[in-house]
This record gives sequence, C-alpha cells and structure tokens, in this order.
Amino acid sequence: MIYHYLSKKLLLTLWIIATPESFRSVADRFGLSKCVTWKIFKEVVWVLKRIMPRFIRWSNDVECVESERIFRMRSRGFPGVVGAIDGCHIPIKQPPGNANDYYNRKEFHSIILQGVCDHTGKFIDCLIGRPGRAHDAAVFRSSNIYGRLIDEANPLLPSQRHIIGDSAYPLLKNVMTPFRDNGNLTPEKSMYNTTLSSIRSIIERAYGLLKGKWRRLKYLDVKSIDMANHIIAAACTLHNFLILHNEIAIRENVNIDININIEHEDYNSDENDNDFQNENGQMKRQEIANRLLQLKRQEIANRLL
Repeated sequence: MIYHYLSKKLLLTLWIIATPESFRSVADRFGLSKCVTWKIFKEVVWVLKRIMPRFIRWSNDVECVESERIFRMRSRGFPGVVGAIDGCHIPIKQPPGNANDYYNRKEFHSIILQGVCDHTGKFIDCLIGRPGRAHDAAVFRSSNIYGRLIDEANPLLPSQRHIIGDSAYPLLKNVMTPFRDNGNLTPEKSMYNTTLSSIRSIIERAYGLLKGKWRRLKYLDVKSIDMANHIIAAACTLHNFLILHNEIAIRENVNIDININIEHEDYNSDENDNDFQNENGQMKRQEIANRLLQLKRQEIANRLL
C-alpha cells in the first residue's frame, strides 16, 4: 500500500512536469483534490531538487577523456573539448515585486538556466535562477564554474582541456569561443568558427530535449520564483537520470526543437564579453585554428594522392 502511494506521488509529479495540463485536470486524473495534488507535487519536486548533485556533477578524468575523444571525432580534429556551455530562458509568470529584473530582451519574463553538457547532452554543471534580464556573460561570471575555471591554484581543467561557448562568453584558457566575425576572417579562423559551432550545437540540442520531454518548462505558471527554480532543477535531474539509464539518447532524437529561447550572439559590440580576452586563451585558440586548417589541407592532399 505504501509503495503504491509513493509510486502514485511520483507518477503524478512526472505527469505535471511532462505536460502543460492544469493542476485541476491532473487532480481529476489521479482522483485527488487540487490542494492535495499541489502538496504532493511540491514535496516530490523538492526531493528531486535535493538529489540533483547526485545526477548533475562535473565529469571525472575518465569521462573527460571520452568526451574529448567524441568531440574530436565529431569535429574531425577539434582537440580538448569536454563540454559546451550556453544559457536558456525558462518563461515564467510575471513575478511579484521585482518583475522588471525578470523581463528579458525578448520581452517576456524568464529565469535563466545556464548549463554545461557533455557529448551525450547530459548536464555536467547547472546554474539555475538568475533573472532573465541578465546577460549570459554576467551570469557566467557569477557562477561557481567560472570561479573554478580561473582558479590558478586549483584549476577545474588542465591547460589542454576546455569547454566551448558562443561569443557572449569570455575567451579564457579553458573556455574557447569564436573569433569575432568582422567580415574579413582568415581561412583558419573561418574554419575554426564553423567547426566550433558544429559541436557546440550539442547544448542547444540538450535544451531542446529537456523542454521537449518536460514541457512544463515551456511556461512555468507559478507565483513563487523559488518554486519555479525547484521545478527547473527537478527537470534537469530527470533529464540526466534518463540519459544515464539509456532511456533517451540525444543523437537519436533528430526532431528536437532547438527554438527554445537560448541566448544567441545578437549583442551590441560593447556588451560582448569576448572583448575581454585572456592572452593565454588567444594563443590557444589561434593554435587550434591553425591546426584545424592544417588537418583539412592534409585531408585534401591525401584525397588527391
């Protein structure tokens, strides 16, 4: 009897996160009152949020080696990539009090989910809760992962490894971003940008899969920002749980909708944090660009032999 009741509570919560169905309709479906349904939902979401660190954690060395190998293979030569970073807007109901902070440049209220995913689309780091008005670069600088990446005494990644992001992010030794396209890119820079973009799309697909599976995230109709954050955390936990248990595979979901309110490179030049470039990052990026062009030329030469 207890097992049956616990299963019912979990199934009810999964149903709510996976559908845009109203709480009244879900309550009728499960034979409960609306008040009890809401209470159960809050309880289970809180538990899923609490266990989030068990399922969303930074890759260990073995996992990093595997990610590097897969990203290099998919990109035909881009070295050292262990993950891709981007920010995603989760639409919310206008919050009371400081609604202006959550009103983003796309003219709706939102909470920002910053995620880093590996080659499988599994999140290896998440920051949830920054208001939608914030710029991706500002969100990144406020995150724990940024502090760990620039910590010279105990760096998160060795010098040869990095995550990749779009031009909203700062170029660092362990964060590779595109070259600014001023219409006069050299061949190696153009190839670098194209290659980086091709493998960076994994984070967009991860967000598409997240919102496609857990459709409640397409609009969170809750008054409490804390509750909205808990629902997002619960969905991210479930996303990783399914990937870890081989229940979903991002490479097999070819129809993923990636029109999911990701912050793209439509910033004014004075807002683009890539202006604040790290010298080590610049040298490393140029070396990678040169290497990619060399590999491409070698590939062409081999075909002609």
